[in-house]
Order: sequence, then C-alpha cells, then structure tokens
Amino acid sequence: MECLGPQCASMLLDWIKAQAAGAGEADQGITTRTVRQGLLWKSAPYQEDAPAIRTPAELAGALEHLQYSVHRRYQNQLTRAERARLDNTIDNALFKVDRYLGRLDPEETARHEVEVRELREAIREGRERIEHQHRQAKRADLKLAQLASLTPESFEEFAAELFEAMGFEVETVGGTGDEGVDLRLRRRDGMLAVVQCKYHKKGVVGSPDLQKFLGTIHHTGSHKGFFVTTSTFSLAAEKFAAEHPIELIDGPRLVELVHQAMGPKGRRELEPTWF
Repeated sequence: MECLGPQCASMLLDWIKAQAAGAGEADQGITTRTVRQGLLWKSAPYQEDAPAIRTPAELAGALEHLQYSVHRRYQNQLTRAERARLDNTIDNALFKVDRYLGRLDPEETARHEVEVRELREAIREGRERIEHQHRQAKRADLKLAQLASLTPESFEEFAAELFEAMGFEVETVGGTGDEGVDLRLRRRDGMLAVVQCKYHKKGVVGSPDLQKFLGTIHHTGSHKGFFVTTSTFSLAAEKFAAEHPIELIDGPRLVELVHQAMGPKGRRELEPTWF
C-alpha cells in the first residue's frame, strides 16, 4: 500500500520510536541476565597474603584453591621449590579455613565438613604415598652399589623397589610359567605395563629377546613393557624398541632413575663400579 504526505511521515516516525523502545527493552533484558549470571559465581579469588578468611565467598575461593593445590602437589612431577611452595600454601589455607569455620555456628560448619574432610584425606594419602616412594628409593639406592653381587632374584626385588619409588603399583610375578614377566605395573592413570629383568654381568641384550618380550606385552594386554638389565643393548635392540612400546633400562639408566627417585639430596657423586 502506497503512503504519501504528512500522514505517512507521521506513521514512519511512530515506527522508528517503537523500534528504539524495543531495542532499549532488549538491552535492559541482556543487562539483567548478565547481572543474574554474575551472581551465580559464589567464590572470591583466594588471597594468599590475606591474614584471614572473612566471607563465605572467600571460603569458597580458599576451598577451590586447596583442591587445585592438592591435585597439583600430589599428582604431578614437581621441582623441589614447587613442592615447598605448594606445601606451604596448603598448610596456610587449611589453617585459615579452620579458623573461619571455628567462628561459624555448628549447623553452618557441618555444611563444609565433608569437603574439608575429603581434602584432608587426599593430603594424608598423598603424603603417605610420597613417603613410601621415598623409602623405596632409599632401599633401591642401597642395592644400587651392590648390584655386582646381587642374585637374579635380588635384582628383581631391586627393580620392584625402583618402580614403586617411581609411583607404580607393583606386583611380583617371576617363577615358572611367568611367560617372561617378572613384574606387573599399574599407574594411577590406568596404564598397565610389564617388566622383564635380565641380570647379566657380561654380554649384550639383542633384538631376539625384545621380539619375544613384545609378544608378552601384547599377550598380557599391557600398554607398555620395560626391559631392565645390568648390561647393555645392541644397536638392533635399540632400533627395535624405538619402533615398539618398549622402554630399555640398562646400567647407566638405572643409576639415573634411582637418583631421580632419591631427589637432589640423595645423589651421590661416585657411580657404582659394576658397569
């Protein structure tokens, strides 16, 4: 329909005003939704240098900080400085959380007890696991200097202690019918592995041994295999392992792994004389 004259201009002006009003209402709706969404965020950033927790939002932030710190501390490989810093921040955050909860009424405190108790349990388990690994590393370190006089059975025990110190759950197999498996390993992330130990004072481990071991890895449904020996590997064996899920651990690598498990304080200047 064609519109001419002043009446058309008036209609057009009314339409423009209506559109402007509608846009304003839409903007207001967006602003309202944004504010409402912002209110759903209940925690406040945790301030390490703050002397105390003062509000429920700060408590929520402290608990989030603790969850992250505990996970990072006990589920990751860290430097000595990182471990010390995380231990300090965990202790400080727990202290401030306890002080804040102590000022609340019993009913409100009970609402947070489960979460705080789970955090404390995770810290306790993490510290016990690290202490166990450190003890196993010390045992492996003592045997490291005695490898030249160990029996094959004692060498398997040494390997088991070393893998425990590296964070694996270890099951000793060995004996007849072991199908070339001396140890079974499980890591916290679900990785399964098998270990074969060859105690050789002399000689070189070749690729035929690794070919047999690869069949064992597949047969046991493992993700990876570790072939551990006190001697060395041939070039053909190293090439074969590089193309398959096999990690080779020879004499020098054993020393490195024990030193890593012991940490900076446990490292000795002199290497063992057995290789």
